[in-house]
Amino acid sequence: MSYDHERSSIETYFAAKWGLKTPLYFDGQGSEPVINSVRLTINSGARLQGSIGRQKNRIDHIGTLVVSIYTDGEKGSAGWRPLADQVIGYLHEVTLDVNGSPITATADAFLRFSPVGPNGRAQQHPYISASFKDMPFHITNVTAPFARYEYI
Repeated sequence: MSYDHERSSIETYFAAKWGLKTPLYFDGQGSEPVINSVRLTINSGARLQGSIGRQKNRIDHIGTLVVSIYTDGEKGSAGWRPLADQVIGYLHEVTLDVNGSPITATADAFLRFSPVGPNGRAQQHPYISASFKDMPFHITNVTAPFARYEYI
């Protein structure tokens, strides 16, 4: 599977969860943010060996989804906290298939948020990575680590 499938799966899932709550923009769209809007940015990272000695070799593609939340700069943390809670809830320990549907069967996993860290370390859960005023907005970034699984 490709980076385009990764993007499509994440965007499909998030758009279905977010619905029409507030305006939603995807990476690469030229739209200017408005108060109470969110923008998704998908960052790809390392490729790690996921399995050794199996008939199919698994490669783990590590990445992050950054959800930027634009709220009214005059409201401070009262404006962004409810939206950040929802974003984190949508992305905490979620496993998706290639179509962006949440699943529970790990055998069909295409992408997982809150993956186990490199070398079997603790899970990497969504977190608030930045929060600052840039009038007229207060911008808060929620970063959600993920792993995409590819079998070769």
